Amino acid sequence: MTKTDIPTGYKELNITQPHIAELGPGYFKYEDNKLVLAFYVDKENCNAGGTAHGGMLMAIADYALCTTTMKNPKSPVITVSFHSEFIQSAELGELLEIRASLVKEGKSLGFARGQIKVDETIILNFGGIVKKL
Repeated sequence: MTKTDIPTGYKELNITQPHIAELGPGYFKYEDNKLVLAFYVDKENCNAGGTAHGGMLMAIADYALCTTTMKNPKSPVITVSFHSEFIQSAELGELLEIRASLVKEGKSLGFARGQIKVDETIILNFGGIVKKL
């Protein structure tokens, strides 16, 4: 698959964050009323070893974390805390699927966690706290 192939079941994502748009295009779908994001690992997103760069993985994980916490696209949020664990590498051309879920929500803070996977292989575990502005 190439950067222009829309994965089966997905729609193209309208990315409003310029630094995330540079990683894309991105895609989305819903499974059981939960948002699933997807990005291909492109040459521009790889490290010297030819696998997905850790910074790219953390950027899309943070994007998923914030998107999961937002009530709508016009409700801005900022990341207060972010943590991640790298489990496995992702190869050039592979489709990354990003799932995050809200664990707890307060008046001004949201707590979420998620995973980036390629098929059933976990690439990255992540979680964090997001402040609603």
